[in-house]
Order: sequence, then C-alpha cells, then structure tokens
Amino acid sequence: MIKAVIFDLDDTLYYELDYVKSGFRAVSRYICSKYGVSEKEFYKLQLDILEKEGRGKVFDLALENFSLPQDEVEKMLVVYRSHIPEEIRLYEDAEYILEKLKKEGKYKTGIITDGNSQVQWNKIKALALTDLVDEIIVTDDFGVDKRKPAPFAYLRLLEVFKIKAGEAVYIGDNPTKDFIGARELGLKTIRVMREQGMHIEKRMEAAFEADLKVNSLRNLEELLQFIDIIQA
Repeated sequence: MIKAVIFDLDDTLYYELDYVKSGFRAVSRYICSKYGVSEKEFYKLQLDILEKEGRGKVFDLALENFSLPQDEVEKMLVVYRSHIPEEIRLYEDAEYILEKLKKEGKYKTGIITDGNSQVQWNKIKALALTDLVDEIIVTDDFGVDKRKPAPFAYLRLLEVFKIKAGEAVYIGDNPTKDFIGARELGLKTIRVMREQGMHIEKRMEAAFEADLKVNSLRNLEELLQFIDIIQA
C-alpha cells in the first residue's frame, strides 16, 4: 500500500522558465544600474540567447553583445542565485493536490530537488512549500554527488517516513534522471507530461521512463488507489 508521495520540484510543481525569467530580470537590473544599458534590451537578449544557445553561455554572450567586461559573469551568477523570485507560482493542479494531501493526511509527502542550494531554497520559500509537505531534500545540501539518480535522497526520505520503497511513489518530469534511481530502489514512479517544460520532448528507453504517465496531478489520489490495487 502506498504511504508516501514524493515530488520533484522544477517543471513538476511549477514552471521553471518563470524562475529563469525572474533571475534574468534581477541580472538586468544589476547590469543597468552599473553600466546604464537598457534593462529591457539586456533582459530580452538573455531570453533570445537562452532560446538559441541554451543556458550555458547566456551571461557571457550577453556581456559580449553589449561590449561589457566578462569578469561580470561571476557577479551576475551571484545576483541570479541570490534573488528572491516573486513571479513564480505553483501549477494549479500541483497546488490543489498538495493542499488536498496535507488536509486529508493519508499520505506522507516530500520533495527531492537538485540544483544550487541557495537557488532551490529560494524557490521553495517563494512557493511556500515548507507549509505544504512533510519533508524537503535539496540534494546539493549533501553534495553534488547526491543528485538524482543517486539513491541517497530517496533512501533518506524512506528512512524519515519509516516505510519501504514499494510504499512510496516518486513524481517527476525528467526521464534522464528522475525515475531510474527510484525504480532501481523499488519506488513506484509517475511522470507528469505537461504542455510546457524543459524536458517535455524527451523520450527515453523503458528503463529510464516512469511506470505511469499523467498530464495533471488533479486525479493523483485515484492513481495511487489504482497502484494499490495492482500491487495487491
């Protein structure tokens, strides 16, 4: 019987691009205040680079385009990582199910998320998730080697909840890392297939994919009951 529901964070519970945009706005304000360039144009350029080149070189290329010193990259990273995102919101279905699970109290709930600790905790605070779930693990708090698909975070929550792996479900969106470690331990897995998100187009071989796929979390409780039936 399922006793715990554990969620990924980015693009599972909220739209990660909204956080990225919030960070770019903070960086644009910093650059504008220091060099007098157009905040609007610098922000738009970052988005254009992100779309064409991906995340890796956004700040470097934006500075190059505006003929600004490259040693600003580290300072921009600090601004990006330390800013408090004011424009991110839980997906409607995520907020609904988290509040419902908390109110009913039938399942233990948790979050496992990878990424820079300061960044992830700022997101968690902005989304008020500490009030909605029982336990949260930011894997970088324990070292980057503990990031998914490493078993550490899953095992830690199983221990905290005092349950077996087969009594937990892990819900995420990224088949390159979210499900393989969880499945190897024996957790049930569900992939959220939303209309938007960084990993929505990714398709992996069966070993990397989740046991089940859904488009919304609204009917999660019915799905958990279905898992209980087929496990019986």
